Amino acid sequence: MPSPRPRRAAVLLVALLGGPLVLAGCAPELVDGTIEPFTSTGGEVVAEESCAGGEFDCVTLTVPSDHFAPASREWEVTFAVRPADDEARGVLVTATGGPGSSGIMLAESYVAAMDPAITDSYDLVFFDQRGIGRSEPFRCDDALVQFDTVIDPSADEGDRDRYARLAGGFAEDCFEEAGFFPSEAPLLATRQAVEDLEVFREWYGADALTLYGESYGTQFQQAYAAAHPDRVASLVLDGVVDPQTPIRSFAAESARAYSDVLALTLSGCDAEPLCADDAPGRSVAAYDELALELAETPREYSYPLPGGGTEERELTVEELEAAAAGSMSVPHHRLRFARAVNAAVEGDAIPLARLAAANTGADPNTGEVVPDPSFSPALFLAVECQDFPFVPDGSSPRAELDVWLDGATAAGVEDLRLDDLYYADLPCLFWPRGDEPAAPPPPPVDPSYPVLLLTADTDPNTPAANAVRVHDRDPDSALVVLTGGPHVLFGWGYPCVDRAVLRLLDSGRLPVRPETTCDDDFGLPYEPLPPESEDGYEDPYETVALITAELLGPSFEAWPALEPLVLGCPEGGTAEYAMDFAGTVTIELDACAWTPDVPVDGTVEVGDGGYGETTMTVQLPFAMLEAEDGEVDGLFRGRPVS
Repeated sequence: MPSPRPRRAAVLLVALLGGPLVLAGCAPELVDGTIEPFTSTGGEVVAEESCAGGEFDCVTLTVPSDHFAPASREWEVTFAVRPADDEARGVLVTATGGPGSSGIMLAESYVAAMDPAITDSYDLVFFDQRGIGRSEPFRCDDALVQFDTVIDPSADEGDRDRYARLAGGFAEDCFEEAGFFPSEAPLLATRQAVEDLEVFREWYGADALTLYGESYGTQFQQAYAAAHPDRVASLVLDGVVDPQTPIRSFAAESARAYSDVLALTLSGCDAEPLCADDAPGRSVAAYDELALELAETPREYSYPLPGGGTEERELTVEELEAAAAGSMSVPHHRLRFARAVNAAVEGDAIPLARLAAANTGADPNTGEVVPDPSFSPALFLAVECQDFPFVPDGSSPRAELDVWLDGATAAGVEDLRLDDLYYADLPCLFWPRGDEPAAPPPPPVDPSYPVLLLTADTDPNTPAANAVRVHDRDPDSALVVLTGGPHVLFGWGYPCVDRAVLRLLDSGRLPVRPETTCDDDFGLPYEPLPPESEDGYEDPYETVALITAELLGPSFEAWPALEPLVLGCPEGGTAEYAMDFAGTVTIELDACAWTPDVPVDGTVEVGDGGYGETTMTVQLPFAMLEAEDGEVDGLFRGRPVS
């Protein structure tokens, strides 16, 4: 499968070297007899220290809280800088996705996936956008947990009025918990944040910046380029947001794309022999039947506890949809979801339940939602709600709620399998906002810098039509489309995509053709479900592959590795995960069974934060196996493995 960026090791090292970076958000407290600093320009160094695993220097600068006022209260924003290994030809600024992600907490893992041609030749810059991490953090995790109200077009007037009251109350609670005044809401908009980057550029002394943005980061970099076109050397947009698309149209387009990719994933299972063998019939029909069953009555199942024994739980339709929605952005996650559906249809709810927990940030054993220090859902709303005109002039939040809900049918959303995506931004109708509705940044007009657009035809987060629209407005740009690819393409090892990016960074030249279609195919394998009995274990290599797939599943990928993780195995026993200082994950198996009466004992190790080579020494009732570098040795059913 494509090699994902090894994010887990970076999180662990941050915790070990410097402690948690993210605290509960708070604005500077007003104290009688004190005068807060005001500024009109910013650019003063507040702090400078090593960060992001020691490869970067973190520089905290003062910035105006309101760049468009004559003077405003001073805020602090932090940028991480890694000098080029050789002579620098430019400054490459990465804007990560979200909005709401900490670029600094992701920096080390992103750099680990970069080609030396980039790290040798560019000073690299990541940053914590105002509102996250080291930069005036805005978080309201408790308020978010309490606000669990959902609504759809079937809601009557009373239900809609109730939603409006609760959403307005949630916004008030969020700002109070974050320590911000509601009047400060406009200060978290992208138009303000890009001016922080301009303050950094001036401080750093760079004539122009090479800009790379992924997902929301493409919105950010387009806003910077629109505000400062003479300060852009080149622009790479990966997983493109089209800021000119009305927000309700974008939401409907994304909901349709999620549902389309889900259907492709399920039908793809039917076309894959191993997946089809696990499925009890047509996968789309099986999913629909499972969703209908769970919507009527949640399914009871026994969850294996880490301390032994089981606990009775229920699998809900909400968990099914969370597992689905959270799996559609990455090809190998799609396969994993199809596998979990097959298991659930055959009676095993545990894979789907653990997948849903991983996708929602919940502890797989307790169900408790654990805040992610590298991402603020509150800042997601704070930025999203400011960047788009959710409530036009002459309308009201409650009236626009009706427009949004009643427009679901016309938008082709109401009968989608994953229609909830369409309603995700509804809290923005009741969010504090400025006096003027937000306006999108103007599209570039004949930009002097090269623009490279990257998208996949199966990107549900930022559907490919966004990139096509941006490309149509700028015919000098180059568009690269990957068939069957993920949301955000660069850094996964797709040769066609990487060549286009490296060519631009190396020579300033775009691909020769204005539009390029890539069909790089990693041939991702489907791993069959565990056999029903010992007799189903027929091959040592397949046995090793099964153990690897079961251990390195969604609970493992979502594990932050700050402390050991113990999982109960479905048919008894446990698997205990721990990571050392070098980023090697060790998994100790104690009678861990996925098939009745087939316990597995032994040790599995995975390098590079859980994304490197896997080695194992394991014992089963009928085998003693050692695996390394894709080779398997030992005894299997009394015979040497050849």
